[in-house]
Amino acid sequence: MIDRILLELNKTEGIKGSMVVGKDGLVIASQLPGNVDAELVGAMASAAFGAAERTAAEIGMGNLEQTMIEGEHGKTLMVDAGEGILVVLTDAKVNLGLIRITMKRAAEKIKAMF
Repeated sequence: MIDRILLELNKTEGIKGSMVVGKDGLVIASQLPGNVDAELVGAMASAAFGAAERTAAEIGMGNLEQTMIEGEHGKTLMVDAGEGILVVLTDAKVNLGLIRITMKRAAEKIKAMF
């Protein structure tokens, strides 16, 4: 079921791939391009999201909703999905508003499954 959510998410313009990773870094489901190491991305995304969560809490921002890593060739967006983290890889130039709305809807569906 999570794979179906990810496949639908990947149809959004600008999204190159998506995955759900546990807060422990283990991959729950992945629909990433073949040239991307899902295990490695999952472990790093979990570590980055965890660090961002701790930072947000420490500086009084409340619960972390989303974090983004922006590079020359694309973006990695991560949102809380209950027991997991929804990770999306995008092109460099994307409609972030559309991506965020689509991710929020997908994360709600994933949360309902845990």
